[in-house]
Amino acid sequence: MKRIFQWTALFLLAALLVGCGSGRPGAAASGASGVELFAASVGKGDALLLRVDGWTGLIDTGKASARGKVLAAMREVGAEALDAVFITHTDGDHTGGLSWLAASDIPVGTWYASAMYTGVKPEKHGAVKAAALRGQEVQWLQRGDSVPLGESGAALKVLAPSRRFEDKDDNNSLVMLLETSQGRMLFTGDMELPEEAELLAQGDDLSCAVLKAPNHGDDDTVSEAFARAVSADVMVISTDGQEKPGTPNPGVVARLTAAGGACYVTENAALGIRVTLEDGAASAEYVDIDEAATEGVFIERVAPGDDLVTVRNSGAARDLTGWYLYSDRGGELYAFPDGFALEAGQAVTVGTRSSEAGTYQLLWDDKKVIHKSKADDILLYDGWGRCVDRVSNGL
Repeated sequence: MKRIFQWTALFLLAALLVGCGSGRPGAAASGASGVELFAASVGKGDALLLRVDGWTGLIDTGKASARGKVLAAMREVGAEALDAVFITHTDGDHTGGLSWLAASDIPVGTWYASAMYTGVKPEKHGAVKAAALRGQEVQWLQRGDSVPLGESGAALKVLAPSRRFEDKDDNNSLVMLLETSQGRMLFTGDMELPEEAELLAQGDDLSCAVLKAPNHGDDDTVSEAFARAVSADVMVISTDGQEKPGTPNPGVVARLTAAGGACYVTENAALGIRVTLEDGAASAEYVDIDEAATEGVFIERVAPGDDLVTVRNSGAARDLTGWYLYSDRGGELYAFPDGFALEAGQAVTVGTRSSEAGTYQLLWDDKKVIHKSKADDILLYDGWGRCVDRVSNGL
């Protein structure tokens, strides 16, 4: 009897992780009205696009390597500019995209970040560096603050942090409650049980239609009391079980769904999860990627001493607009120029400021991108943020 119960529980859990939304090819961009959340599938990380009556914000940026997914998500929802960027805390899987975003031509209205953080000097904070590159400053948020969203009357009410946790920055995460005429959403960053306990002790009304579950659904989150207090209809968990084994944790999923809602996990969608909110009711669906050909394009050579990467196309002509190279160890990123194409059989070599002049055709405006003494991988991504090839430096 015990074994039958265990197998039944596992079956039910698997069904929950698949979610109730139906996968489908990416749809045309939605309209500017209403309330929409798009959780990009960026692996173990967060990148959440929020749209409220034409106002658009990005909550966390994922890792730098998730650039293509974030840009594809923006295309999906029809966003060409960001009214605000929020950084919940300093972990790299939430802040890594700040560097490419700040260097891009995407307009950003205001940069926000948690006023409480540890492990990084103020001048080295990713949001500070990103804002400074734009000639802007960071607006720091903590409990009691509120951010109005344009002229819609909606606002993001900051519920946490209320104090600094010195031991782990996850517990300094921004926790924000979206309040709109259509309903409420709760965003929790990587909040773990200690910050959750303080949040519950404050006595706030946490009930909402949509919850962005904390810390990738890890086992250090979501008590029964929190799940009951939230009682969301739709719960979004942003993670990748291969990248972070054990997530989403079965106990977390069970506690959330016991409160009556359905869990959606970003790793189950190629592009992400679209959540809409109307008249207090939430609905969600998985969004896949329109198939775009990548066959034939590969990394032919990685030369660490010369800091060179050669990409070849052995197939049909390919437009590499939106494609990019990424150095796994150093986190450096190179985006191919808009309109750049590789003809059939053609190759191109990308060099850096450490490379000898004349040995490359395209400049990766950085130095010592490929590590010369430690293992390093160079990855090639397409314009949808899909990894097309990965080659080691041979060390």
